[in-house]
Amino acid sequence: TPAVMPPTMAQISDPKIAFAYLRPACVLLTRDPTVTNVETLSAQLKEVNDATLQQLQEYVLFPLRFVLKVPTPKKDQLVQAVAEAMSHVLEKTCVQTWETLHDLLSELCLCLCSPADPGKPADTSEELKSAVLRCLDALLHAAYGDIVFKLFEPVMLPGLGAAISLLLALGENEKSRDIQSSALKCLQALTLQCDCTQEHIVPSSEERCTIGSTMASFLPGITMAVARIITGDLRQGHAVTVRAIKVWSRTVGLVMEDAQLQASEPWKTPSPDLGRIRQLVVHRTQDWVKSTAGKLFVLLKKIISCTMAHQHWTVRLEMVELVDHLLARCSQSLGECVGLLLEALVGAVNDEEPRVRKR
Repeated sequence: TPAVMPPTMAQISDPKIAFAYLRPACVLLTRDPTVTNVETLSAQLKEVNDATLQQLQEYVLFPLRFVLKVPTPKKDQLVQAVAEAMSHVLEKTCVQTWETLHDLLSELCLCLCSPADPGKPADTSEELKSAVLRCLDALLHAAYGDIVFKLFEPVMLPGLGAAISLLLALGENEKSRDIQSSALKCLQALTLQCDCTQEHIVPSSEERCTIGSTMASFLPGITMAVARIITGDLRQGHAVTVRAIKVWSRTVGLVMEDAQLQASEPWKTPSPDLGRIRQLVVHRTQDWVKSTAGKLFVLLKKIISCTMAHQHWTVRLEMVELVDHLLARCSQSLGECVGLLLEALVGAVNDEEPRVRKR
């Protein structure tokens, strides 16, 4: 294998030179998928500048994805090393095709789930889960232009549902707080609700409507699981609780948004080609909205009683954000929750923490 260049040298910017430099490590990795060979390629990738890496993106991702697809049992360290190398590529480049986004999403989810029961997380090391979640987050942030909206087409309901269930299970049942938080952050990114400092795609009102309509299928699952996280173990740490409150409020705000429900598009009957997937499609009718608001009221009551007196002020502050978010967007659809929300706000006016009172 070629020696790794010392870090003092300038990064390679000529695609031909970069290709010649990376090729031996890429070829070797497909022949012999070992941790050492992944690490060699990984170190060399850091010697190539971002624009050149973009041109060679598919080429360098191929051997890494190949390692994940080899049907033999793989050690955690190998999968972890691959996820770390992929994260580097995805953090430096854009994913420009739907195929790459779709296939990588499936491949990364497979690294996280149990082979025997795909709906459950695998019993792998924390380091591996953490590396794969970082990679998923990088993938979702790298998706360029309109391709990300294809995730919300009806045909994607089963795949999207599997990814959401997996992230919820990690968010709820992991012992590591970092993994819980990372899984919830990925869930935000997957539903285009991420609030980190990177640039994000901003959906048009029509696109938001499509996402809201698709996410309606998962609203019960998400709101119940996330409410359990919020009201669960007090020892899980405030960062997890704050992240969970964000997910709950943004998801409800997206699916129950008055502006979407009032602009109600003519209902398109799901295409017969969808087969059994048609059973997953939700139509947000007035009856559906009314019955959903009733269920959300019960969850919200629990959440408010657990969090408004929470010992950590950031949790109480995030609850004020939740109230503000839902009152601004869903005061009609969540009509029966408005009293509850206002009550929580009145309680916050007398909070001992000035930052909560001020908000």
